[in-house]
Amino acid sequence: MTLPVRAPRPLSRLYMTLAGLCVAMPAVALELSWPEGAERVAQGGGPTAGFSLATGAFDGSEVPALSLDGDLAEEVWRIPLDTGPTETVLALLREQLGAQGFELGFACADRACGGFDFRYALPIADAPEMHVDIGRFHYLTAARRTPQGQEHMAITLSRGGQNGYVHLAHVAPAGAPAAAVTASSSQVVPAPGAASGLIARLTSTGSAVLADVTFGTGAASLSDARVDSLVTLAAFLAENPSRRVVMVGHTDTEGSLESNIALSRVRAGAVRAYLIEVLGADPSQIEAEGIGYLAPRAANTDPDGREANRRVEVVLIEE
Repeated sequence: MTLPVRAPRPLSRLYMTLAGLCVAMPAVALELSWPEGAERVAQGGGPTAGFSLATGAFDGSEVPALSLDGDLAEEVWRIPLDTGPTETVLALLREQLGAQGFELGFACADRACGGFDFRYALPIADAPEMHVDIGRFHYLTAARRTPQGQEHMAITLSRGGQNGYVHLAHVAPAGAPAAAVTASSSQVVPAPGAASGLIARLTSTGSAVLADVTFGTGAASLSDARVDSLVTLAAFLAENPSRRVVMVGHTDTEGSLESNIALSRVRAGAVRAYLIEVLGADPSQIEAEGIGYLAPRAANTDPDGREANRRVEVVLIEE
């Protein structure tokens, strides 16, 4: 279908009181944690017919899209950029939507989306509440099944001045009103030392240990818990699409060299999969290798040394 360029929506349509939104609130709200200082600056909603959710980039004549009917909830959040780049916020949202049962759909960024034509073909909130830099924005869709039917999310994220801006549009089946996004009681705060300085070390020395990615002896799986260093790395890759990295797995000396090389490759692959499947990183930017116990960080004679050697490092490939 072809989406015509729309006229700006009156801002009054995006405003509602909290009391109004609570009239038909569903049993399970969508809950997201936000960086410190984030503020919801506009919200609204109601029945919708033909809400457009992009399924592809602008191809020169149209933006492929789903036309959705149901109940719509929209919000705009303003986020101080001193908490981190907009790509970090995007990675956080991807992770949290996945944890709440959403499957990620179409995603694109600025020129790859279609720039001006893409942005103004879709029902994205307008200034002054929502700022969209045509040369630097991200668009993401996600969906999940519920007993009432399919729910859809469209997220547009950009920046203006010293702030990032996020427009969330949530369409639920008619009769099952879309939930307003509830800010979690816990804000997003990186684990001490886990991600701090990671990109600086990576870009200055060419490699960095992912300190909060840990494995037990013989284990190769990552838990579903948030991994701050990987959120930081995913944001760096999203912001620098020409950069490529290799995840390199390492082990302690328990077992044969052959088995440890195989195990270290599986560990590196698990980290690569987390970046791609949970955080939405581009697979073409990430490789995975393993070298077993051939490059220890510490002696393998005590538990602390063996734990230090069971690790994954990220290595930057020359552009």
